[in-house]
Amino acid sequence: MVDVIHVHEDDWGMRNLYPLTVREEVEEDVANAAAAAEQNRDPSGFGFTNMYMAKQPSADYTEVGLTLEAAELALAPLLPRVRGFHATIGSAMGSEERDPYGSYEDDAWCFGLGPDCYLKLDAKGSLVGNIWFDLSTEETVAVDRLRNAIEAINALAPSVIADYLLDFAGPVSDTGVLDRYFAGLADQRRHAEQAMLEYRARHEQKAPKPGIVRKLFTLFGGNG
Repeated sequence: MVDVIHVHEDDWGMRNLYPLTVREEVEEDVANAAAAAEQNRDPSGFGFTNMYMAKQPSADYTEVGLTLEAAELALAPLLPRVRGFHATIGSAMGSEERDPYGSYEDDAWCFGLGPDCYLKLDAKGSLVGNIWFDLSTEETVAVDRLRNAIEAINALAPSVIADYLLDFAGPVSDTGVLDRYFAGLADQRRHAEQAMLEYRARHEQKAPKPGIVRKLFTLFGGNG
C-alpha cells in the first residue's frame, strides 16, 4: 500500500463523477470542450493554442446527501484509503522540491493503488463534494477495482461520468456505458503512448513550444 499519491497538477479534475441530476449540464460541457479542442488544435497535431475551462455543474454530491462515511464504507474494501495526496508541477514530482502553488493533503479522502489508479473525494464538511479519478494502467486488478469503485459510488448516488481527456460523458447505470468507457480508456492509452513515441522520434532535438497544453501528454504526467 502506498503512503502518498502524487499526481501532476494538469490531471486534477479531468475525469469526474457527478450526480445524475446534472447529466445534461455535464454532457453539454464535455461536448463544448471537445469542440473547442478541435477548433484550437495546434497545427503540429500535438497540444492546443487555447485552453477550454471546464464548467462546474450547478450541483455536486452535497445536493444528494452523500456522506464521507458512507463513501468510505463502500470504497475501502475495493481501494485502500491513501491519506497523503499531492498535486504539483512536474519538476516537484519524485524530488524533494516543494511546489509553492501545489496542493499537499495529509488527511485526504483518496482511495487507490497509486498515481495510476485512484479515486479522490473532495470533502465539504462531513459530505462529499466533487469526485474525480484517474486510471493510467492496463493492469487487470487496477482496472477492475476502479470500475467497481465507480459502481459503488453509483449505488450510493446515481452518477454520470465526465471525462475531458476522452471527450466522454454518460450515466454509469446505462447499459454498456462502463464497457465503452473502459474500452475507450484502454484505446486512448495505447494511442497516446504510440503518438508520444512517434513525436519524440521526430522532434527529440527540438524544445517544446511554450504555452501549449498537451492533452495527450497529460495522460503520462508530462511537464507543463
